Amino acid sequence: MSTFRTSPPALTGDEILALAERLYGLQGRQSPLVSERDQNALIDTGDARYVLKIANRAERPEFLAFQNAALTHVAAAAPGLGVPRLIADRSGNAIATHVALGEPHAVRLLTYLEGKLFSEVPKTPALFAGLGRYMGGLSKALKSFGHAEAHRSDFLWNLDDVAVLEPYVADIVDPATRARAAAAFAHYRQHVLPRLGELRTAVIHNDLNDNNIVVAADGETIAGAIDYGDMVFARQINELATALAYALFDVADVPATASAIIAAYAEVFPLETAEAELLFDLVTMRLVMSLCISSHRAKDFPDNKYLLISQAPAMELLAKLEAMDRDALVALARRAAGFSPYGDIVTAPASPQNIADMIAERGRLLGPSLSLSYRNKLKIVKGRGAWLYDHTGRAFLDCVNNISHVGHCHPHVVQALSKQAAILNTNTRYLNDNIQRYAERLLATFPDPLSVVYFVCSGSEANELALRLARTATGRRGMVVVDWAYHGNTSSLIEISPYKFNRKGGKGRPDHVRIAALPDPYRGPYKGYGPETGRLYAAGVEACIADLKATSGEGPAAFIAESIAGVAGQVVYPESYLKGAYAATRAAGGLCIADEVQTGFGRVGTHMWAFEQQGVVPDIVTLGKPIGNGHPMAAVVTTRAIADAFANGMEYFNSFGGNPVSCAVGMAVMDVIEREGLQAHALETGRHLLAGLEGLRKHPLVGDVRGTGLFVGVELVEDHETLAPATAAADRVVQFAREAGVLLSTDGPYENIIKIKPPMAFGTAEADLLVATLDAALQAES
Repeated sequence: MSTFRTSPPALTGDEILALAERLYGLQGRQSPLVSERDQNALIDTGDARYVLKIANRAERPEFLAFQNAALTHVAAAAPGLGVPRLIADRSGNAIATHVALGEPHAVRLLTYLEGKLFSEVPKTPALFAGLGRYMGGLSKALKSFGHAEAHRSDFLWNLDDVAVLEPYVADIVDPATRARAAAAFAHYRQHVLPRLGELRTAVIHNDLNDNNIVVAADGETIAGAIDYGDMVFARQINELATALAYALFDVADVPATASAIIAAYAEVFPLETAEAELLFDLVTMRLVMSLCISSHRAKDFPDNKYLLISQAPAMELLAKLEAMDRDALVALARRAAGFSPYGDIVTAPASPQNIADMIAERGRLLGPSLSLSYRNKLKIVKGRGAWLYDHTGRAFLDCVNNISHVGHCHPHVVQALSKQAAILNTNTRYLNDNIQRYAERLLATFPDPLSVVYFVCSGSEANELALRLARTATGRRGMVVVDWAYHGNTSSLIEISPYKFNRKGGKGRPDHVRIAALPDPYRGPYKGYGPETGRLYAAGVEACIADLKATSGEGPAAFIAESIAGVAGQVVYPESYLKGAYAATRAAGGLCIADEVQTGFGRVGTHMWAFEQQGVVPDIVTLGKPIGNGHPMAAVVTTRAIADAFANGMEYFNSFGGNPVSCAVGMAVMDVIEREGLQAHALETGRHLLAGLEGLRKHPLVGDVRGTGLFVGVELVEDHETLAPATAAADRVVQFAREAGVLLSTDGPYENIIKIKPPMAFGTAEADLLVATLDAALQAES
């Protein structure tokens, strides 16, 4: 006989009072208390209040003895922890008997915990923290308790056995919730069930829901927990998972609330890593369990309203959790529990090769023009956030990979990619919602008249197309570029990249290209960031245009410049430079191209696009690197007039540009930038970082600290008067940092500038680590 198939007792109020007096000598008033399968009543004598519990006739006395033993154990193990205390009957029995309708019912009397139910009080951060600490204390007390009756093989509410409830999914009435429950079971079978063996076991309360938690009068302290009828031997983390499943009902900020509860719990009773990693999956399954059982039981007992009390908020929370990224929830739980958010690294399968062998094989298989960073080469096998991990599991702070804009392997981006890849990937010759939705969203971030976008697959493709647009629209070929610029790896782009054509292997400046001086406020001929400096450098662009006209008979097709010089050394232009350069170009009938491949998507902090810092609007903007967080995609944004001029009868087709998967990835990147406030984060973290780097000027090698947001450079010099570049020292600093677990690189004409352009997940803690590492490296040079 099961309590789930047996109706609860139904004594009248008078019968309850008579029972309280006969067994316990109590007189007073009674009022009913909610219970699913027992009958509970509050007895108020005027001097004290008690809970009279009349058990379901199917409840075994041995199981009630187990509950009593647990309460006694907790009271002894944690005297300050709020739990009901047992009151013996007049004969000294902890469990009395009452016969109703010929059936015996076990009866117990417990002290009443004063306060209000958790479900009835305003929710505050202090209350959620109090809940976490209380649960931690209860888990700590129960870990040393054992009882034969705790092993309940046929108990439906044991989360360890949730898989048996899968047939009940069909009883869930709401179609959307039914589908979510089915998906949750599928995920559970594949990803959770195989790992249950990693989790600690103990006796747990197992039902710390919002109607079983009592809050003290101060509204912050947990007075105790009631209703121990669901106690069971199970995975210990189920205690926290169950409580979270109910505590998160109707909260505005699920991640923040969950984090507060988990952190407070772990403060008292530390979690293990596997417990943190599976926690939210178990929260989901507890919600599914509740919905399955209540839906199934409601068919049998339609008059029992208690069965459906939590269905609406449970369905809402289940939908919220489904909409969140599982990896992000895992990271949240790990962080709150005191672990690294992205976990211990599962290394790649062991390779018989050592690093030297891999380098030799790479040289045999791959083109020799490819390079490897650092003297002590790295084999990277995993990335998370602002961190990379090598094959040994060692973590390295990534301060240079701006391609992984929102963080390495951001779960929301990964999920968007895999989800769309499982549905469709094709080209732009078919209508698809993704490309139009993404185009509209991306274009909304640009000022007028930039209103048309082309999607391509790399920054080089973007700049190559930008050249075609400019040359088609103007009928010209000539270009004006900034010295030491790099715009891509195609033949046409090498021709406009002094960084390539004026270095080893290059063929020098082509006849149709003119080079304007790098507007470097520190090392260049004109110093400072003021508008006069900017105008002086812009005059150099005007001189290039004049020379091009004099030799070719026509002005340039375009002036192209990164909005902040990248490979030239993270050079922020002086005020009014681009204004003057753009004005001179347009006066000569040319177009203005802003290369935002490195600087775009909020990295500069103050604006979404770095050109906005100069108060200009380009005619063409190229995007790459961060746009897909490592996925191969890029874009060109231009005006309607230029796009129309380009449509001269020759079709532009890109096999992969704008495909549904890439557009899904692009939208996911935009999601993260907006939801996580990464532009503002870049501004705040950048200011903190620059302040720390300014403190390094105490080292003689530091000549200049410059940048904006998370696009920063530190220039090292041997002499502050001559600005002789400290190239060798810069390399040693980078190698020192690599050995210390911080990845940096050098840039600039003399390779003496430490470049810093980390993933936007990089925060102030990472900034402090970077500054401390540079401080140590520079100290080693003194």
